[in-house]
Amino acid sequence: MRLRVEQLHQQLQSGLPRVTVISGDEALLVEEAADALRRAAKAQDFLERDVWHADGRFDWQQIDKADASLSLFASKKLIEVRLPGGAPGKEGGEWLRRFAEQANSDSALLLISGKLDSRQQKAKWYLALDKAGITLPVWSVAIEQLPRWIQQRLTAKGLKASPAVATLLAQRLEGNLFAAAQEIDKLALLAADNVVDEKLVTESVADSARFEAFGLMDVIQQGQADKIPRMLSSLRAEGNDLMAVFSAVSWSVQRFADMAQQLASGLSSQQVFSQMRPPVWENMRAQTMQTIKRHPPRRWLGFVGQLTEIDKAAKGYNDSDNGWRLLERLCLQMAAVNLLDKVS
Repeated sequence: MRLRVEQLHQQLQSGLPRVTVISGDEALLVEEAADALRRAAKAQDFLERDVWHADGRFDWQQIDKADASLSLFASKKLIEVRLPGGAPGKEGGEWLRRFAEQANSDSALLLISGKLDSRQQKAKWYLALDKAGITLPVWSVAIEQLPRWIQQRLTAKGLKASPAVATLLAQRLEGNLFAAAQEIDKLALLAADNVVDEKLVTESVADSARFEAFGLMDVIQQGQADKIPRMLSSLRAEGNDLMAVFSAVSWSVQRFADMAQQLASGLSSQQVFSQMRPPVWENMRAQTMQTIKRHPPRRWLGFVGQLTEIDKAAKGYNDSDNGWRLLERLCLQMAAVNLLDKVS
């Protein structure tokens, strides 16, 4: 059954679907929907969670082997499969169809993928999953709709702001939803009487520009590896949550990987940059191309694969300190640091 994002909360109140497919290229909205489902799963005693990154060479039988032995302390498991390519292949399609047809209530499936085209949505595996549970296409927020999206989010936080303020915030954050969401959270702490005006927005964005997570991505793109450990240390010392910093980096990594794959398929840079949502701004295209060419497409996919381990650490499945170190390692690798075996 297909749902809209705004219908998910009500659906989860009536019970956890055995199958949930969340697809889209707006990483923040996809992750927020996935987080809502994870919380619902935990509340309904799905206390164990396995995360799988299903790239082109993934062995789907690994999931069956892990699912066969539940933890001694958990009777229900959430199987989370990330499908970056949007197509599971023959083996994966068969596994997904088989899972959808099973009546086992001890395991639930959360499948997260990029945007699925009409052909993929007509595939047998997708139709089987849609019949067995819910499918949730997450649509991108068009650049012209961003001020309205920001104003709605401000209102949801109990903040009062004019359309001009929402437009200013959209311009300052260049269409990045992750940055916008984080900035709105900060404004909620700074706003006197819950009122956000243009002066507060200007001061807030300027004050955070030095050490915010998207400034970290600028340093990575410029290959200034020596600044990365210091910036991450500052972000952590200021009390920033690992997940907040990771989310910004994750959004950028997946975006670069997507562009690298499209360029490798033969599309021109003009086509790729224009069709990205949000598009790559004209003044950023040369730097973006330089960053993409720093690594082959397969290595960019490898960086996406590393996100899973950092995500698990950020959510408390591993030691949180290890999560910061894993994030630092990924950032240094993207900045093309040599002698990676010496990076701790």
